[in-house]
Amino acid sequence: MLVKIIEYYKKRNIILPQEEIDILTKLITPQSFKKKEFLFKKNDTKTSAFYIVKGCVRVFIKDRKNNEYNRFFAFDDWWVGEYHQIINSLPSTISAQALEKTDVISISQDAFEVIFTQCPVFTKSTLNFYLASYAKLLEREEIKKTMTIEELYVDMMENKPMILDRVPLYHIASYLGVKPESLSRVKKKFKD
Repeated sequence: MLVKIIEYYKKRNIILPQEEIDILTKLITPQSFKKKEFLFKKNDTKTSAFYIVKGCVRVFIKDRKNNEYNRFFAFDDWWVGEYHQIINSLPSTISAQALEKTDVISISQDAFEVIFTQCPVFTKSTLNFYLASYAKLLEREEIKKTMTIEELYVDMMENKPMILDRVPLYHIASYLGVKPESLSRVKKKFKD
């Protein structure tokens, strides 16, 4: 399974040194999650980072009334985890749930402590990927505020069609910040 992570980095022009690969081999854990099973929940204190080999995960927050708001969806070849919480032993601020059977490679909080000191290439690259992803997430949140439902739907069709193919409509509506009925009308409009 580590081969998948090595390929992930190679695609991004990063070659992990063999010493780091040997260390990672000892520290990673393959895991499978069933549909609707949680990778981690808000307030969990021992979370992990997960590389998604195959599957679909929604990452979401809850308000005080327990309403859920999807932040993003992660698919094959993506990372999910709260590095800030993992590094600083803080409780998780988000939850991650499999939307279909999902196979991952897990790196625990304890494993990260070893990786940070012994795998500088992996650590630097992973943190850079995380920061870039976080910046995109913030940018996406700002863009969503300025677009109509129709524009958001077209944008998703053009740039993230896998969401429309693999994620239930009510989760997409939550992600876009609209009611499921409104999104259903827009979807129907584009089907006709």
